Amino acid sequence: MHPAVQGLLAGLGLAVVLLAFEYMAISREIAEKSKKLAKKVDWDSNQKARIRGMWNFAFILPIGFALGAWLIWG
Repeated sequence: MHPAVQGLLAGLGLAVVLLAFEYMAISREIAEKSKKLAKKVDWDSNQKARIRGMWNFAFILPIGFALGAWLIWG
C-alpha cells in the first residue's frame, strides 16, 4: 500500500478518536452543569467553538499525515 494512503488512514483514525473524546468531554461537562442547575443546559458558544475547532483539526490531520508519510517513506 502506498505510504500516503497509510498515512491518510492513520490520520483519519486518530481524527475520529480525538473527535469522539472531545465530544464525550463536552457531553460530560453539559451533564454535570445540568445536574448542578437541575435543568437542561444547551451547548454554549465556548463548547461550540471547541468542537468546531476540533472538526477543522480532524479535517486537516489526515492530509498532514498523508503528506508526512509520503515525504518520509515515499
